[in-house]
Amino acid sequence: MSERHSQAALEAIIDIAPDGVIVLDEAFRIVRYNRGAERIFGWSEADMLGEPLDRLLPLSMRAVHRGHMRGFASGPEEARRMGERRVISGLRRNGEEFPADASISRVTVAGERTFMVMIRDVSERKRAEDRQRMLAMAGWVLAGSLDVESTLATIAEMPLPLLGDWSVVELFTDDGRARRASAAHATAGVDLAGLTSATASALPDDLRYGSTARVAHEGAPTVITDAANWLDTTFPEADANAQARALGASSVLVVPLRAGGRGFGALSLVRVSPGSGHTPEELTVAEQFGSSAALALENARLYQEARAAVRERDELLAIVSHDLRNPVNAIVMLTGALMARSDAGAAVPVELEQLEAMRGAARQADGLIQDLQDVSRISAGRLRIDARPTAIGDAITQTVELFEPSAEAADLELSCDVPRELPRVIADIPRVQQVLSNLLVNAIKFTPPGGRVHVAAALDDEGQYLRVSVCDTGPGIAPDDVPRLFERYWQAPRLLRAGSGLGLFIAKGIIEAHGGTIEVSTTLGEGTAFTLTLPVA
Repeated sequence: MSERHSQAALEAIIDIAPDGVIVLDEAFRIVRYNRGAERIFGWSEADMLGEPLDRLLPLSMRAVHRGHMRGFASGPEEARRMGERRVISGLRRNGEEFPADASISRVTVAGERTFMVMIRDVSERKRAEDRQRMLAMAGWVLAGSLDVESTLATIAEMPLPLLGDWSVVELFTDDGRARRASAAHATAGVDLAGLTSATASALPDDLRYGSTARVAHEGAPTVITDAANWLDTTFPEADANAQARALGASSVLVVPLRAGGRGFGALSLVRVSPGSGHTPEELTVAEQFGSSAALALENARLYQEARAAVRERDELLAIVSHDLRNPVNAIVMLTGALMARSDAGAAVPVELEQLEAMRGAARQADGLIQDLQDVSRISAGRLRIDARPTAIGDAITQTVELFEPSAEAADLELSCDVPRELPRVIADIPRVQQVLSNLLVNAIKFTPPGGRVHVAAALDDEGQYLRVSVCDTGPGIAPDDVPRLFERYWQAPRLLRAGSGLGLFIAKGIIEAHGGTIEVSTTLGEGTAFTLTLPVA
């Protein structure tokens, strides 16, 4: 092959090389710049001929680079890999910095020195290494906390910026809503409060394509290019939608969070730059991260459930030891008194009043045991009611009449307004009477002498539910206490263990098992009204 052909072949090889090949003269100015370099840096050969090499480097590296080049030019080495201890940085035409591997060689022909620089863009390799490092860290970082809120925040932050510019983690609650956490990368001054509310608006019943709920249900990660549709589906609330649109979105990778064969949430990773998307490699990494994230959340949930079970056990033991002791002690004292009055072999006379006291104590103990059993059934979702179409007016009236002696002893006016023409409702009468009895006991207990307790029943405006209200003129309930009224074992601090704290929890469970609701309205110093609803037959 002639020298001319060899030169042409060499030029062709340099041109088609995927790496950047840059030839410099003795003053380190560019005299040859191949197509690979054009693809890597974005500058054409015509743009770069005669330019110094350090124009392709970030400003912060140029002075150091000139020193290295002068040292290499005057040294004994014929070739050197630049940045031997670390990856160097290149500078693209658009101002973007990127990691690169580079090497330089020196050739002297006819006394003239020429330098040849080989540049390889290792951005994708670096991203792959970073993604694998992130996956390796995910396991032990996520395992570092068993708090659900902390784990949610970590899941939102860890994949950024490798897999997205901002993210949203959603956990779907039993009532069909989404509990959120969110994070954004390099968005100083952006307030994410609108995206991280404790619960977002209700999820749509129809699991639309690309919705996070559908991805969680189907169990396969999805890349959504229709970002506008995703924004509207995920953030239907106006304020949150406006906040999300301000952050921007061009491509959304939605990863399901699944454990134990069920989908309970989704992680959305959002890219902002126009035209930027998610690669198949990123989808694979995100899916692996989603598996670790789901496992961490499931572990946190199980841990919190275990702690709640221990707490419930302790509360149960406290109730049993405190509230069950009173009736048991009463029975022990009464029977002890009877035994003390007996002589050897002689019959002991028992007064009717003593029998009634023992019977009342036994009923009190049995009532507490029944309440504890009801709490257990309600908590496990196994409370059974025998609901059937029935007239309820007489049952309400009879329940109120049972409390007339108690109201009279407390110097209270007890009244009842139940129309005769009430429609039949779907109800378990003994269970409804149990709820009314609980509400009346509380109303009479906390209403001061001279007050009034009133029971009323009427249809709601649509005629679909019967509303039964128990109103009193007591001291009312503090606003801070209202949200916790129906919690298991909870009592307002001012009550100082006025009961077991189970009554309203059981009442709520019974009424909801009927398909109804129970609510409270109260005004401090004026009184309280509890209202329950039952479906009309």
